[in-house]
Amino acid sequence: MKARIIVVFLLLLSPNLILAQETNQRPELPGSIAYVGADFNIYRLDLDTYEHTQLTDDAGETRRYQWPTWSTDGRLAYFSQYVEDGNLRGDVHISADGSEPGSVFYSGPELFNYAYWAPGNCDASEQCRDLAVLFSSASRGMFVELVRDGMEAETNVTAGLGGPPFYYSWSPDGARMIWQRNNQRFDIYDANQDRVIETLEQVPGFILSPAWSPVDDRLLLGVSSEANTTDLMVIGDDETHSIADGFSGLVSYNWSPDGNLIAYREQTEQGFGILHVVDAFTGDDISRSPTNGVIAFFWSPDSRQIAYLTLAAAPGSFDVHSNQHLAAQGQQPVGIAWSVLDVSTAEVKQFGAFIPTQETVYLIQYADQFAQSHRIWSPDGTHLLYSEFTPGGPVVNLLDTSQVGSVPFSIADGVIGIWSFE
Repeated sequence: MKARIIVVFLLLLSPNLILAQETNQRPELPGSIAYVGADFNIYRLDLDTYEHTQLTDDAGETRRYQWPTWSTDGRLAYFSQYVEDGNLRGDVHISADGSEPGSVFYSGPELFNYAYWAPGNCDASEQCRDLAVLFSSASRGMFVELVRDGMEAETNVTAGLGGPPFYYSWSPDGARMIWQRNNQRFDIYDANQDRVIETLEQVPGFILSPAWSPVDDRLLLGVSSEANTTDLMVIGDDETHSIADGFSGLVSYNWSPDGNLIAYREQTEQGFGILHVVDAFTGDDISRSPTNGVIAFFWSPDSRQIAYLTLAAAPGSFDVHSNQHLAAQGQQPVGIAWSVLDVSTAEVKQFGAFIPTQETVYLIQYADQFAQSHRIWSPDGTHLLYSEFTPGGPVVNLLDTSQVGSVPFSIADGVIGIWSFE
């Protein structure tokens, strides 16, 4: 909390930053936004009426709510960390319609890391629509807890142990996951059988999350090569083909929502690289960012655009700790800025700089994983949702990407917001 206050104090309305404006203009946008308020309670904003609904009211010094996570069928999960009898505990809350307070479906002495709903319906005779929650425990390490759809809390399943790290991606039918554990193995887990059904022969390269195709059974993986570099591969239908190879740095990648394109970039000791877009079937170049320095990127729902972030200050390491260190030394924290690439035309729109909240930085650092589960684009692909520090505190912003140089406007006081899928 102290570091957050220092960061806000040190902003001092830097001329390089474009702060969100309060406005009465309310664009007609689809869906709903769930956000963590500045008081660390959970709220919902309905965009048809712009009415705010408070879902929790007991956040305070010993309890914080975090990471609203929508399912594709409108359910909302969120998570609390709190102190009880001197011990840290965490709960998983699920609201059936995203508009009423959630019931507790899991409680335990673990640290919450991340959550990801199974994205689609599977056969009625099978189990799907699980919420896969990644926890860390001093006694058990990292593990995934599956919160079962429509079942009682005591029937949850501990799906796997391993890591750090532990990253995963759901199949589009919600019946299987691919896991990347310990930077050593890829496993296919079947949620219906509650077991690993296959360990791939490929070994993870220098990557974070694997990526299951959003439309079929293809897998997008960064695998280790004999030359001790990372090759970007698509595996599926008994075929394996290379998208790009020979990476010496960390490779970040993701499918377009229609499964036809792949975006990737490399991070080396020299910094963040260029964003590349290639054909998912042939590997042919389709488009790229005009400059390097791409920190993270997010596909629009229609697969036509990619929003990406670059540093808006002096080059250097970008993370929560570096921003806090700069603030502690009395220096200006590192600002970042959005750009939006039109994949078909290579046109780029650039927008003003801002200081992200710590929650936004966490999402950016693990964008490979969050881009598969948390939507920051509006469902119609016109606006971006993000949070920043301002002299008045943290706010949740909407940014109209249809106009070059648009100024964001604030919709709430808060540290992170997530858009519903519809």
